[in-house]
Amino acid sequence: MKILIFISVIFLIINSQNLFSQTDTNYIKAEDVLDELVEESQEDEVSSDLYDILENLMQNPVDLNTAVISEFQKIPFIDFSVAEQIINHRNKYGLFFSVNELYSIREIPADLTKKIIPFVNVSAPIVSTPGEEEEDLFESLSSSSKIYFRNRVTNDLQTRKGFLENKFEGSEIDMYNRLMVKYDKNYQFGILTEKDAGEKEFNEFTSAHLFAKDLGYIKNLVLGDYYLEFGQGLALWNAYGFSKGADAVYPVKKSERKIIPYTSASENNFFRGAAGTFDYEPFSVSVFYSKNKFDANLDETTGEILSNPLDGLHRTESEIQKRKTAEETTFGGRIDFAKEDLFRVGVLHYRSKFDHPFQPSTVFDISGDEFNYTSAAYDLYIENINLFGEGVYNGTSVASINNFQISLSSNLQFVSSIRSYPANFINIHGFSFGERSGAAQNEFGIYNGLKWRLPIGTLNLYYDQFKFPNASFDNPLPTDGNEFFAELTSKPFSKVETRVRYKKERKELEFIINNENLIAERNRENIRGEVIYEISKSLRWKSRFEYNIYSVKDAELAENGFLFFQDLRYVPTSNLNLYVRIVFFRTDSFNSALYEYENDLTGVLTNIAMFGEGIRWYIILRYKILPYLVLSCKYSETYKPKEKTLSSGDSEINGNLDNRINFQVDLSF
Repeated sequence: MKILIFISVIFLIINSQNLFSQTDTNYIKAEDVLDELVEESQEDEVSSDLYDILENLMQNPVDLNTAVISEFQKIPFIDFSVAEQIINHRNKYGLFFSVNELYSIREIPADLTKKIIPFVNVSAPIVSTPGEEEEDLFESLSSSSKIYFRNRVTNDLQTRKGFLENKFEGSEIDMYNRLMVKYDKNYQFGILTEKDAGEKEFNEFTSAHLFAKDLGYIKNLVLGDYYLEFGQGLALWNAYGFSKGADAVYPVKKSERKIIPYTSASENNFFRGAAGTFDYEPFSVSVFYSKNKFDANLDETTGEILSNPLDGLHRTESEIQKRKTAEETTFGGRIDFAKEDLFRVGVLHYRSKFDHPFQPSTVFDISGDEFNYTSAAYDLYIENINLFGEGVYNGTSVASINNFQISLSSNLQFVSSIRSYPANFINIHGFSFGERSGAAQNEFGIYNGLKWRLPIGTLNLYYDQFKFPNASFDNPLPTDGNEFFAELTSKPFSKVETRVRYKKERKELEFIINNENLIAERNRENIRGEVIYEISKSLRWKSRFEYNIYSVKDAELAENGFLFFQDLRYVPTSNLNLYVRIVFFRTDSFNSALYEYENDLTGVLTNIAMFGEGIRWYIILRYKILPYLVLSCKYSETYKPKEKTLSSGDSEINGNLDNRINFQVDLSF
């Protein structure tokens, strides 16, 4: 019945004749960018921080007339060669008069320009009218202020085991609220509250910040909750970063934002206190102080930290007992020197002190209660060559990553990266480039990537070799592996885009073979074909077929799986977006699962592992009722006919249907 009502509402809205002049094309373009950046992730839950980055860029676009190379590189898919082309055009022909002027730069492909435009603008000269009266305080505040409010409610339509057995303290509603107030582009105040399904309080997690930037010598200043991003992520970075993906060159280099306000609902790895960056060209100084509590499992006898859960869930009595039981105090600073767009170097030191020591479970696990890090990062441009990297000393060992990128022509870019992360190097706040989702420990790797724009399309290639020189929690012996990726994106017709991909990963892991724990070679091969057809300005058709082969050498284990989806995006009016996708999948087990990144409500990233046999479909409606009011809704359903239960533990569903409905309200004025 609920589904029928939902579909009826969609039908009524589609047939509504209310049209508004304001378009919402940037929202669609940002989703396409996210699709390319996130689709390679092998994690079920991708941090919303990535969406926050893009959303912040859209609200505070980079100025084509004033930006330097480092600022341009904060935009997805812009490497140093593209940034140089934009600056060279500006130096030769003068200031940009429109963002569409980017299309006139022949060295930048039109498809790339289309991705860039949502994140740039052109500054308008300030012209004062003679005799114009000054605005009073109220008029100044109202004309220079912007307010953004978002409310999101998620509800599972199937009751999970934890609710049936009365293990959860709170209701089934998952609720998110965020208020952001910006004044004159230089000031920002934000407050966020979140409640997960099963939690009792609607403000179970609360985050707030006050942020100011570009105030004379003060580059930025934040009070409250914030993130730190320095260098290449070896010492300090946010909780999520790009890793290997569909673009073979762009993800290797991290473009630091230094100190930024925290706007995510993720309850881990952020700082709470005060931080600021002060510019004294050619130097800048950043300082920070934080005192923040976090979830931890404590040893009842010794008081040592056994583990720190990262899910942020406080539903059951045992989960509530872990809530904010430990505290971390962090302080430090960094000095940067920059010579125009030619050379940048930064030296950082920080210290973290915990009120409980960590109890290690293996010889290389985190231990102790005090940690000190000193790092040096560099970024050097020599004509069409970019050298960048970072080295960090943690008191016992040095971890480093060094990168070389060259633009052989406007159509050919190559990058090479060498990373060395010792087994006894433990970084508590980093997220570096590597094989294991940001973990900078017990890994040595060499990555080579190539992006080549050919007459028939764009070819992305990378080959990554890696080894884990010491035993780890997962493997009792040293192991190694490699990964090869190739994708050709082409446009055989003006409205048709095709993507063909092949990926193979070989990795040594521990398996039980003939009742023994042995190291064996695991191979995973992936083949994908995709067709995107822009039927009209209002209708896009997207089809994908993907096949996965999973095997373990010497274990006589071979599995496979496939996924096929059909996707339609319908934009009948300037204020209405409608998405529909149906997914068919079959795999032998979770080993051969295929990940399906899908569109969701604004600010939400969903990347689901499809395994077993079944069908998934979803429908999303985004309707701009007024220029300042957007309503969104998503209904999703996964059906596995051969299963009796879905999920596990307290989240288990009795039955073979998992469906949920999400509502969101966005206000901006």
